[in-house]
Amino acid sequence: MSRLFIIILLPQGDIMKKIIQLISIILILFLSSQFVFAEESIPAPKFSDLDETHLAYEGISKLVDKGIIVGYPDGTFKPEGNITRAELVKVVNLVFEYTQKQETANFSDVKVGDWFYDNVLIAQQAGYIVGYPDGTFKPEGFITREEFCKILDAINSFIELPLDVTIEDEVSPWAVEYVKRVISNRIMLLDENNNFRAVEKATRAEVCDALSKFLLEDIVVDDKPSDGSSDPDDKELTQEELYETMDRVIRRLTLGVIPQLTSDAQQKIINDIILNMEKYKEDNNHDYEEAAEKVYEKYKLMTEEEREELKYQIQLQNETQDLLDLKEFFFPDVEI
Repeated sequence: MSRLFIIILLPQGDIMKKIIQLISIILILFLSSQFVFAEESIPAPKFSDLDETHLAYEGISKLVDKGIIVGYPDGTFKPEGNITRAELVKVVNLVFEYTQKQETANFSDVKVGDWFYDNVLIAQQAGYIVGYPDGTFKPEGFITREEFCKILDAINSFIELPLDVTIEDEVSPWAVEYVKRVISNRIMLLDENNNFRAVEKATRAEVCDALSKFLLEDIVVDDKPSDGSSDPDDKELTQEELYETMDRVIRRLTLGVIPQLTSDAQQKIINDIILNMEKYKEDNNHDYEEAAEKVYEKYKLMTEEEREELKYQIQLQNETQDLLDLKEFFFPDVEI
């Protein structure tokens, strides 16, 4: 079977950091090995609007380092920007490593083809979202601080610890118990005036700071069997599983990525990628190398801003595991 290649820009580093490396995936396509690595090393991401003086700098850095959350194509992170409910479930699923999905969405405003569809299914299966009484999820609505507390409590089943201060500002009656448990466990704190701002929208920085407390440190272990045999859990995708993964990626590129792109050059590249995958599915002898080289030439002609936007949208709209599966199936011998 011919080898399928993915063009990626990857920072050098420990294999335990494989998720952060996926942020640097630029294109998912068939490509010859001469284009595997564009540079020997790429510096750690930096944002023009974030430095060590920010209170949430450490928490943000942890999530960025693991590829759980990303910045914007213009080089900013927007720490004080708000986060939508759709964006939040994706981040939460990655932090807590949820992957199991419910079969169908329970919400009238969550449809197959939405970039967040799978993440909502995962969140439903995990049991930490229930939606609104009218049957909606409101994916583009911004999450409030007290709603975020309820999600954290649903996941962690906090026990309320002694709290020797009184919350001085407004908390919705339905949220009081969740807010108190989150505060007493020091996941989120009151300000110097004992205000919590429960009904205000949560910022990207606040969400990162809270979720970073649940990240497990990487543990380096010798995972090779002592007898030298291969790990039974380290198995290749079957042809059927590969095609299913490719179908999901094609759907997300078509319905999620293309509508967000701002230039014809970007859209043409995505269309070429989709066509390459479809032709490969039809015929494994398809000359993907020649086609991919033409796509790569188009990619090199784009501006840096166009490349960054393209990279950002592909990462945002796709499931990390699908990208990992494609890499592992077609790139099993490449160290990343």
